[in-house]
Amino acid sequence: MLTRLIPAAALAVLLGHSAIACNDAKNVINCAEVCDKYKSCIDSDYDVASCTTKCEDTANDNSSRQRQLDDCDSCIEDRSCSGAVFNCSIECATVISSAS
Repeated sequence: MLTRLIPAAALAVLLGHSAIACNDAKNVINCAEVCDKYKSCIDSDYDVASCTTKCEDTANDNSSRQRQLDDCDSCIEDRSCSGAVFNCSIECATVISSAS
């Protein structure tokens, strides 16, 4: 019985870490998209790499920030700069301000 329990526990731990890693990877992509859109639309000198790192750290550490990042990324997706600025300012303001 114990020999079956140990592999099952190891698998559960592995799957748990994989789920966390997938979420972290998603945050990198979402943060990069949001930060790049800000650079493209608002400030051509904006440091996308620094923004992405700070954004990712904040989203990984805080579920509320994670939701804000998801909302912002969903809002700006497939929008032009003017569409993103006028329609997504509320969703994206806290994401960008916490990453600056």
